[in-house]
Amino acid sequence: MNKNILKTKRIPRLRLLLVVLIVISTGLLVINLIDILSASAGGGTSLQFLWTTGALHLLILLAAWIVWFTLRARERDQRRLRRSEHQHRTIINHAGEAIFLLDHQGRVREWNKAAEKLFGVPRRDVLGRPLQEMPLADGLDLERAMADADRLQRSLTYELPFRPADRPDGMIKLMLSPLPASTSASEDDGAYVVIARDVTSERQLENRISQTEKLAGIGQLAAGIAHQLNTPLGSILLSAQMLSDVDLGEDEAEDVQRIIRQTEQCRQIIKGLLNFARPQSRDRVLVPLGDVVHETVYLMEKNLKVAGVTVALEDDQNPEVLGNRNELDQVFFNLLVNAVDALSEGGEVTITIGDGDPGEIVVVVADDGPGIPPEHRDQIFLPFFTTKSYGKGTGLGLSIVARIMHEHGGRIDYDASARRGARFVLTFPRPGDASGPGRSFDDQSGTATT
Repeated sequence: MNKNILKTKRIPRLRLLLVVLIVISTGLLVINLIDILSASAGGGTSLQFLWTTGALHLLILLAAWIVWFTLRARERDQRRLRRSEHQHRTIINHAGEAIFLLDHQGRVREWNKAAEKLFGVPRRDVLGRPLQEMPLADGLDLERAMADADRLQRSLTYELPFRPADRPDGMIKLMLSPLPASTSASEDDGAYVVIARDVTSERQLENRISQTEKLAGIGQLAAGIAHQLNTPLGSILLSAQMLSDVDLGEDEAEDVQRIIRQTEQCRQIIKGLLNFARPQSRDRVLVPLGDVVHETVYLMEKNLKVAGVTVALEDDQNPEVLGNRNELDQVFFNLLVNAVDALSEGGEVTITIGDGDPGEIVVVVADDGPGIPPEHRDQIFLPFFTTKSYGKGTGLGLSIVARIMHEHGGRIDYDASARRGARFVLTFPRPGDASGPGRSFDDQSGTATT
């Protein structure tokens, strides 16, 4: 490129020299023609010499004109080449993917705007530098990749970890292609073109699709599980109900009632697992949130005592929400189970029910455990994601909670600003005045019925 620039700077000087040569040659040729005419009329003896000199001047003039036209054609070709290079560079710079050229030593010869944006390195800082010296090529054996591309004479694709400051779990896809020998004859020219693309979002989408496929399989599996478990659960429930009719002591009667409620809860959880993959229409009624929390804590009373966990409920209003009672039981049941698992050495769980933004009811479930590590907070609501050891969790608890909240028109968020423990914020829509007691709501149709 520098040699071409030097040649371009010499062209005006050469053009000026040619103009001077053409003018002088033309003048000398005219003088020779006048001398030849004069010598022919006077019969001079130097006529042969004048003809020889004129022919020489004519040849010089023709050569100068030939060089002139050749030079002009070359300038037109260079202008056309520069326009073509400018067009190609504009196209490369406006490409949506990062594109850069490498020479035979792996040094960067071209670097487009998308590459600057993707890697965060300006063009001036990478030109002429080996790609291996830059952290963006971490994990890529560039010499081997170039050798394989030359040997196979085809494009090679690599997928590597890409961890910029704002994306610690990123992935990048590189396609290395060898250029034909005719286009990279010079050592300074590019010998390989590399196209880079951030595929982090694509991989995350593929993972979610994979999780969805697993979920569909779980739906089919849950149908079989429900069929197998409903029979023994029905027997347990029938036996407990028969015991409730017997004259028992106060403690024994409470235990029997707890068995009945826990068995019914198990049956409803199995149905909830079915509905997780295949939601069904469920009627909704006005449900007091405080009653739901009290009932869930009562059902888990013995588990909480064994774990050394206390639950404090702060609720002055006991507000009502329009929802499915059993599904709301599952919401608080799953949150309390997670809190108990996190508080392995005991602790306290605080549940606060109050007003949020206009038209909203907010429930905050907080514990004083170790909390959730920052690197896992974006995944806790995904199906099958769990930080528990193998056999202690399925990874469905929080995903079921998120699904139920979504179907109830609300949302669940993890409060990352909590100084200690895990803090979940549940937001419910406040029921309108038109939805009074005795009215229900159908999930799928979105219409209230009497």
